Amino acid sequence: MRGRFAELTMSSSYSRIINSIVTRFHEDEPAKVERRSVATRYGVELLTSIMILLWGYHMARAQGAVWAIITAILILQPGLDRSMSASGVIIVATLLGSSAGTVAALLVPGEAAALLAGVLVTVILCHLFRLDLHVRLACLTVPIVQTWHQGSIIHVDYERIAAILAGCGVALIVQFAGVQFRRQVSWRRTLTAQITPNEPSR
Repeated sequence: MRGRFAELTMSSSYSRIINSIVTRFHEDEPAKVERRSVATRYGVELLTSIMILLWGYHMARAQGAVWAIITAILILQPGLDRSMSASGVIIVATLLGSSAGTVAALLVPGEAAALLAGVLVTVILCHLFRLDLHVRLACLTVPIVQTWHQGSIIHVDYERIAAILAGCGVALIVQFAGVQFRRQVSWRRTLTAQITPNEPSR
């Protein structure tokens, strides 16, 4: 009886998966165009942000470009409003994690103990500041700060925060510029569509 029930459950799951795949392949043409447009915009914005960050860090001869790029990837989302809110939350979460990791590394003897203390304090701070959904990102910052072997822990902390701010700023500027460009194109198309029917026939 149990075997039969498990077989029916598995068959039902497979059917739902197949139906979902078939539905995606047979979705309406406007939906396909919209998905393709969103993916293209995201790819262009992402590549543009990465190129600007790499160029900027190369010109400044600074370190930490990889963390700025990671931040830009986390920030960029299909909607500008969501990216703005994500930027603020990521900055706060990263500041909490990097600060807790720095203080733990300075006060707690031993790398393992400092790592555990930093993660624990970060979890508590994220709970107090209602950042439960971003606690993983904040905790990830702790070992990044503590295991960087170049320079002092304070220097690494400042460098990491600067990379976060750079990634957020570049990503938001690129996405804002893209939104303004698309609005201008849409406005011109609308204006052209309104003018064209009013032209006298020859």
